[in-house]
Parts: sequence; C-alpha cells; structure tokens
Amino acid sequence: MGQKEKNANTKAFFFLRHNNDIDHITPVLYKWLSTKKVHTDIIIISNKKFLNDYRINYLKKYDNVKIYLLSDHFNKFSLLYVFNSLYFKYTTEFDALIKKYSIIKKLAKRTFTKVAKKIFKDADNGIIVFDWITTFFVQHMVNFGKKNGFVTLSLPHGDRVYISQIDKLNDINYDTLKIYKPADIFDYVVVPNKMCSLRYVDFLDENKIKILGSPRYSDKWLNIINKLIPKYELVQSDDKLKIVFFIRNTGFPIFWEEVIRAIQLIVQFPEVYLIVKHHPRNKIAKKLTKKLLNHNPQVAKSIDVNLKFIYEDVNSVSLIKWADVIIDLGTSVAWEPIKQKKPVLMLEYVNANYAIISHYMEESEINCRDELYEVLKKFIKDKNKPFYNEASRRKFIKDIIDVSDKNTLDVYCDFLKKCLNESKNK
Repeated sequence: MGQKEKNANTKAFFFLRHNNDIDHITPVLYKWLSTKKVHTDIIIISNKKFLNDYRINYLKKYDNVKIYLLSDHFNKFSLLYVFNSLYFKYTTEFDALIKKYSIIKKLAKRTFTKVAKKIFKDADNGIIVFDWITTFFVQHMVNFGKKNGFVTLSLPHGDRVYISQIDKLNDINYDTLKIYKPADIFDYVVVPNKMCSLRYVDFLDENKIKILGSPRYSDKWLNIINKLIPKYELVQSDDKLKIVFFIRNTGFPIFWEEVIRAIQLIVQFPEVYLIVKHHPRNKIAKKLTKKLLNHNPQVAKSIDVNLKFIYEDVNSVSLIKWADVIIDLGTSVAWEPIKQKKPVLMLEYVNANYAIISHYMEESEINCRDELYEVLKKFIKDKNKPFYNEASRRKFIKDIIDVSDKNTLDVYCDFLKKCLNESKNK
C-alpha cells in the first residue's frame, strides 16, 4: 500500500435541502455519527433556518461532524453568491433555463465547480449523499464526485404512499414515471421498501437499488424523536375525541370540495375536537379555512370550539401524540400512529389514488360518508377499542417500514460503511 493511500482522508458529505429529507436522513446521521468515527459534513443547501432545526441541533453534540450552509463558500457581494442564492430559490425555473440557454448552463457549471472544489478539497475519497433529487446542481456535484473517487448515494426523502403509480394531479399514463430515470446518475438509490423500489426498476440496474427499510419510522428513532418533540396542549379538547386530519398538497388528484364536506361532517359531533394540519409545502388549509368561513357560518362557529387549523407552528409528531384518531389523504406521517396502534382512517372516497395503508388494512379504508360517520360514532362511544387486525398491521410494518429483521439504522450504517470502503478501493 502506497504512502498516499495510507494517508488518504476519507469523509462523508450529506447535502440536505428540505424538511422531508432532513426528517428521513437525520436518523441515519444520528446512528452514523454515534457509531462510525468518520468525519462528516452536513451541508444545508436551501434555507439557513434549517441550521437551527431541532433535528439538526440534535446532531451538533457529536465531535465528528461539521454543519454549515452551502452559501458560506461565497463572498456575499460576488456574482457567484447571487447566482447560488437565486438558483436554490428558483431551482425548477433555473433548471429549465439551463437546458435552454448555454450561457446560463456555463455560468451554473462554473459556479458549482467552484463549490465542489471548496467542499471536497480536503477529502481524497468518501461518500456523497443527497435525497431523491436530480437537479442540475445535484447532477454536477455527483459527476464531480465520481470523477474524484467518491461513491454517490440517494437516500430516502420520504416513502411511497399510494399503490397507484399514475398518482399526480395531471397524470393520465405511465410516461410521467420517467421522472425517476435521472436517478441513474447515482451509484446507489436507497428506498425503504419494495413498493417504493418499483419507481426505479425500469430505469436502474437492480444492483443500484437498495431496499433498507424506513429510518424515519424505525423503533430506535421513534423513541428518540418523541423525546425531542414537546407535548401539544389544547385545553378545549380534554374531554373530547381528539382527531388530526393531515392534508395532502394540491399536486395530487383529491376532491377538495368533498374534503370540506368531510370536515363539516366531523365537526357536527360536539364530542369531537378536530385539528386540520396543512401540508408543509402547500397552503391548501388556508384556502379551506377561508372557504369554510365564507360559505358555512355553522362551521365558522366551530373554530376553537371543536375545530382548529394548524399550519407550520406545531410539529406533526406532537399532534400524533395528542390525537386519538388520525385521518389521512396519503402522507407517510401516518406510518408512526400505525406503529403505535392508533387508528388511521384513509379517506379513499375523496382521492383518485389508492393508499398503501388501505391495501394492507381494510379497517382503515373509508369509501363513503356513511362509513366515516359510523366509524366516528364508534370512536365517540369507545375511543380505546382495538381497531386493527393485528396480523394485517404487522404485515404492513414488516413490508413497508422495518423490512429487515435487523435494526434498520444499523442496516443503513453498515451500507454506508461498505460504500466508504468501496470508494477507498476505486
């Protein structure tokens, strides 16, 4: 073994950009930093507010990690800083311009090459980690990393929540699945379960796809995050059946008029307190609030009496702790209450997609107003009555969340270590 190889500096680089990927990758980072003594950089590529995110703060106690903003690499008065700031604010628009205009592509390449040289300058090999994203910036960083001996990974941003694949609002055929094809730039794409892997099987070599389970909903991380999140208090709800309704974003085919009627149906029961929690990337709950108040005075009277709309000021984990029942339109946040044996109701009758939860557990499937009305009456009568067919619930957890018989976070760390060793041998 040569002297250069002996002294090679091995590092891990994790790029985080969004609430979702922070949510799903932080558990992996926790286990990685606490068990593998490899120097690790966590680079926030979007909003500086994430530097003080409670999950990121949890990682700061480890001495083998450096956490910083991507923009820290630029002089704040430089053209590169301006371009970088605008790019990450308007990524979709900029990527379209990069494809159309060679001069913008040239500027982008110049900017991101400078970024890459600064970030990776002290590393001879290692791993570069993103979530499920393939923007021009990601492609450039991945290509740069590969040329310089790094192994590149795409870790989970979330999960697949629908059985249906033609699932976006305006999809009418399978052509839109081609959005997953660019993931082939990575050496490996990691998914939580086989259902999620189906997105990639037509575009990636099977050896590139790794099914490792859900780090976010692993038992170990659930125990940790539940201690990090404060308890939600709502005095008006103390003697009522507490329900949280998680709203999907408007990029999916949902019958929103019927969602409004579902809210009306629920709050007519004085024994119920309903919280409607909007999706973090969409303001649909505000639109729903306005419509309810403008067109239904009776529901307006329910505000604070037995109805509350929450936007971003309360964490979903706190609301799950508070709730007796969860209603969902298709978000992976529902995985957590299922593990806790809390009832999850999927409003299939307002959705053009079909949820994986309903596929596994028919007791969760709500197909009409009558079913919603009747199940609410049962919960009002006895909110502690067992809800799930236990065999179905366990199969869902085995197939969708845990996957392996081993500790999920250990499985991820072992895989990352394997990738590090692979980079050393390049």
